[in-house]
Amino acid sequence: MISYLIIDEILFMSDSYPKSKFIRIIWTFNGIAFALLLLFTLPSMFLEFVRNDLNFFADEQHERGLIVGKKADKAGELNIDLQHLIYERPSKIDSSDFYFSSVVVMDKKLPQDVLDDISSASDISIYMIGAAVNIIFFKEDRSEVRRLLPSNGYISEHLIGGERYSYSTNRRSTFPFALYRIALSDDNDDSRINDKDNMPYYLSDLDGTNFRQITPDSLVLDSYWFSDNHNEIYFDEIIEDKNSPLALKNYYEKTRRVYYYNLITNEFRRFDELQNEFEDIQESFINTPSTN
Repeated sequence: MISYLIIDEILFMSDSYPKSKFIRIIWTFNGIAFALLLLFTLPSMFLEFVRNDLNFFADEQHERGLIVGKKADKAGELNIDLQHLIYERPSKIDSSDFYFSSVVVMDKKLPQDVLDDISSASDISIYMIGAAVNIIFFKEDRSEVRRLLPSNGYISEHLIGGERYSYSTNRRSTFPFALYRIALSDDNDDSRINDKDNMPYYLSDLDGTNFRQITPDSLVLDSYWFSDNHNEIYFDEIIEDKNSPLALKNYYEKTRRVYYYNLITNEFRRFDELQNEFEDIQESFINTPSTN
């Protein structure tokens, strides 16, 4: 109001400002109305802008994974389907007479632009917005058809009959097994089985049989690789110390631990010899006097 009176005084001093008291009252009333309009309109415009911005990120980060628990039970009571299943186009497994097809789940309540994309998208686009919850295996002559998991889960990644190269023999061949990373239960009770739950690694034969877990639930493993003879699978565990003095700009002090699974003996172990040697080097490094 004070700022408006100042403006009013400036206008009064100009030749174009009406000298009639009645006209001045009207001008004053119009000025107050305009100020009130701005006062009530600007916040709503700002909130709408923020809401649109948040909706944009919500669309980009829609939920993935299998809905379970109380949310699924309630939907069942109301006879409501929250999700939609579709299986991918079958793929041939190298050096095998079997095919496999991933079963993908998607939430039915998706942003309209995503639904529009789905209507003309390929299977790989559907997989990107959905989540694999099971895998179907079938023989080439269709005499055998089976699922990998008795109950659906969340399949984060899979390697089914992938190609391998041996430097010792200089030859390429196909892995005689399938490797998966799967969550089978809602460990954090958020009503979804997804990548926020425990995801150990599993193995099976190329036809989906002999399915077994090979790493503990308690380990959060970062990556894997194979020995040259492909008799062992190595796994990385990367531990970040977020309370370290170097916890700046999203960088944290990291500790690496290596584990391995032997395909011949079916044993999973930590690579203690490597870890012990590293700890000896670390201790001597810490105790070495500075040359500065």
